[in-house]
Amino acid sequence: MKQLSIIYSRLPVWLQDLAVTAQGALYYRQRYGAAFRDEHALLKATELATPLQLELLQVARVRKMLFHASQHVPYYQSRIPKSSWERLRAGDWSSFYELPITEKASLRLDSESFLDQTSSRSRWIEWNTSGTTGSPLNLYYEPEAVSRQYAYVERYREQAGVSRFERRAQFTGKMIVSGDHSSRYWRYDWANRALLLSSVHLNPSTIPQYLKALREFQPAYLSGYPSAIALLARHALRFPQQRLPIKSILTSAETLLPEQREAMEAAFGAKVYDQYGQTEMQSFWSECRYRRMHAHPLFGVTEILRPDGSHCLPGETGDVVLTGLLNRAMPLLRYRIGDRASWSDEDRCPCGRRMPIVERIDGRREDYLYTTQRGWVGRMDPALKGVNGILECQFVQEELHRIRVLLVPTADFSDRDRSILTNNLKDRLGSKIQLDFEIIAQIPRGPGGKFRAVVSRISDPSFEQQEMEEFA
Repeated sequence: MKQLSIIYSRLPVWLQDLAVTAQGALYYRQRYGAAFRDEHALLKATELATPLQLELLQVARVRKMLFHASQHVPYYQSRIPKSSWERLRAGDWSSFYELPITEKASLRLDSESFLDQTSSRSRWIEWNTSGTTGSPLNLYYEPEAVSRQYAYVERYREQAGVSRFERRAQFTGKMIVSGDHSSRYWRYDWANRALLLSSVHLNPSTIPQYLKALREFQPAYLSGYPSAIALLARHALRFPQQRLPIKSILTSAETLLPEQREAMEAAFGAKVYDQYGQTEMQSFWSECRYRRMHAHPLFGVTEILRPDGSHCLPGETGDVVLTGLLNRAMPLLRYRIGDRASWSDEDRCPCGRRMPIVERIDGRREDYLYTTQRGWVGRMDPALKGVNGILECQFVQEELHRIRVLLVPTADFSDRDRSILTNNLKDRLGSKIQLDFEIIAQIPRGPGGKFRAVVSRISDPSFEQQEMEEFA
């Protein structure tokens, strides 16, 4: 694989377009086969099903997955008693909730024990991800699971008023553009009518080139990282002549912030539809036109838990624990994904769906800052309210009492903006925290090209120690 990447990096741009298109054609065959058509038809037929109907279908899939994992997956063979699927009924999940939580550390330490030992692995699709920790994780999918997954993606697109048959522009974390200097920072996947945009080369000096490429390509919709699309949007708002009409904007892979949504919708005149999922293929949550985030019960079981393992009430934030129902090659049962979220108390959406609604996604523990005065603090975007002249901002905590604030400013950034930001941060984090501001040209992207608003490199502090420091 590494050798292929080296060969690709040495190809002229036009040949890289051909290589990307050839890869895209392979992806199209993997994604849109018979399993896709069957699942897509099921999703359309059950779109407005009652909660009981959806639960009956979900329970049937859970029982099959529990049986499969208990018989063929070493990690679960001793952890799933026969009664866990025999006793499982709609309305009675007690046997399921008795199953132990699967931690991500267990998967990283021994991923082989999570694999189906009876299937032909030559058919499987392998995927490598480093995640936010940088520790590599090898994942394996059944081809049918990938195909079925894209039925949910297609329904998500259709809810947004577009489809796979229309032109799209997508920010990707893949290294489709090599080096820092290039004639263009995007490649064409003609097999999927896609303009693939590099997220790692996006900065104030290249943004006009990206917008020009989008105007020439005229995509029906934009998709990908909200941080990247929001960068384009903020620039387009400052230079209205560079705006372009878009039917819809589909965001995923990062936490969507309210300010980002506002900027994108204002700049492109398009509605934003957010989606939440994982490379582990555990859940599929997506927004409808009423901005409700629906957790689809046929893709996976979603739990939101307190530290003691009990289930959170609506509005209460807890750990997201997921059980995927599509991929038999590498089943993950009651898998703590590392994110935090909360349920809505709505049981019916204006769109007509009766699926569970997620009220908010608070991100990962690594997305939180810690201060002795405020404890764990997430969602730092409110601190940017009323501050002009900032394209991007990142908060880095490497010491308990100090936070580095990395800023990518525009020409409009002033001392007044810096003062407002300082006051906002002190209000949010406490007056004792030290803030070190650094003006830079571009926020570095993480693994897969993802933007992280918060980078925390401190371990969980001992509260007793903090109290001693506070009152020493």
